[in-house]
Amino acid sequence: MTRAERRMKPALPVAGGLPGRHQTWDETRRRIYMGIVIVGLLVQVTIWTLNLLRPHPDPVTLFSNPLFFAMSSWNLYWLYTRRPIEVVYLVALVVCGLVILARAVVTPLIGGPAMLTSLEDLYWLLVIVSIVSFLMLDYRRAIVVTAAFYGMGALLPWAMLALSGVSFAQAARLGQVQLLCAITLATLCSLSWYREHFVLERRAFELTHRMANTDALTGLHNRHALYPLLDALLERVEGGHPAALLLIDIDHFKGINDRLGHNVGDEVLREVARSLPRHLREDDIVGRWGGEEFLVALVGISADDAVAVAERLRRAVGSRDAPPEQQVTISVGVAPVIAGERLQACVSRADDALYAAKARGRNRVELSEVKAERNEETLLTPELFQDGEPAPA
Repeated sequence: MTRAERRMKPALPVAGGLPGRHQTWDETRRRIYMGIVIVGLLVQVTIWTLNLLRPHPDPVTLFSNPLFFAMSSWNLYWLYTRRPIEVVYLVALVVCGLVILARAVVTPLIGGPAMLTSLEDLYWLLVIVSIVSFLMLDYRRAIVVTAAFYGMGALLPWAMLALSGVSFAQAARLGQVQLLCAITLATLCSLSWYREHFVLERRAFELTHRMANTDALTGLHNRHALYPLLDALLERVEGGHPAALLLIDIDHFKGINDRLGHNVGDEVLREVARSLPRHLREDDIVGRWGGEEFLVALVGISADDAVAVAERLRRAVGSRDAPPEQQVTISVGVAPVIAGERLQACVSRADDALYAAKARGRNRVELSEVKAERNEETLLTPELFQDGEPAPA
């Protein structure tokens, strides 16, 4: 097996976690809840004021809304001072449970012509509590809370109406409202269950996809992910678009591992991996080819421009802001992609150019091209770059 064929063998799966930015979800969630609480305060004041303007103010609303207002004000203070969010859940559920209990028991006992209308307010509250539960809790606990609150809010009024001697015909409207509320809550629970499972499955798929296509150490494409991208690149070349491959190797990398240890070596790999994309275009492809080697595919670019890009990358890596013992250089082999050429042949030419760069002293760029008239792979070195200047003959 030739050296180029060994390089073309698929890479083995890489274990380990995936790099990524830390997500400040708790802070975002805190801000969302603070916004909800502020809106709730305004709504409570409005409802309490409108209730006072009614000919017969609802007594439960008259006393429960100030309780809600006090709870919401405390919640806002608690969230603003960055206390544990879980306490807000508990307090909100306890207060809502007390208000639902009070309305379910007190309203039927008071009776009167507005009794059924006042009871209808209870089921709006149940819907709101259910929505808040799904926002604040995981879907399983939210479904349990929703079912418990609905059971209390649906059964207690009928028990109190029966004790008051109210006939079923008189309270038929209450049954209709309860059924509508049950349908609404069941829909919320179903949507939450579906969303939770859909999100979990999607996250699992995305994680699997990322693990299969991302190099765990550098966060770049791994070789498995590069193959389909490079195949698409070859198709574009067939369509008349120029392209080039750069095969990059970190010079004397084994010495870094031997002197400083593999942890420092891993950090050098990550730094180089972060440096390369900064000096490439958005459409360019960059990935870890294996070990200390990286592969870059340049789209719509001539051989001369590809050499210029390779020089830019070489200088960027060499001028990294890093401790002296972690300073490294790279050697680059450049191979223009030829229409009708197989990927293995193109990578082999880039590999040969890289080998020539390392044989000629490293920290340089070498260009490999194909002589069209002979259709033979030949290494052309009209210009040998050393620190950006042609090397002496």
